[in-house]
Amino acid sequence: MAEHQWAPPEHPDVTLHRPLGFSAQLAGPLTIIDPPQPVWADIAFEQMPGKLHLKCFAIASSDVAVLVQTAWQGRRQEILVDRDYVFRRALDPRAR
Repeated sequence: MAEHQWAPPEHPDVTLHRPLGFSAQLAGPLTIIDPPQPVWADIAFEQMPGKLHLKCFAIASSDVAVLVQTAWQGRRQEILVDRDYVFRRALDPRAR
């Protein structure tokens, strides 16, 4: 019987695209949203054409911007988004 040496699988690193968020200086002071609210957000990323329409949770807001959390690319990201590109969404009652 041949011997097999175990080796961990090799996975290439995933290229993380950086979001093009709203300027924190222009957003002004943020007010915490408790509990976080489910929203859709249109977010632009570097080296990607257009904007992605992502499921997010709004965690803070100001008069002109909303801080959202998303799990795009398998990692939690917090992005400051212009308020015009954030839309309310409803959670499926069966998923609660």
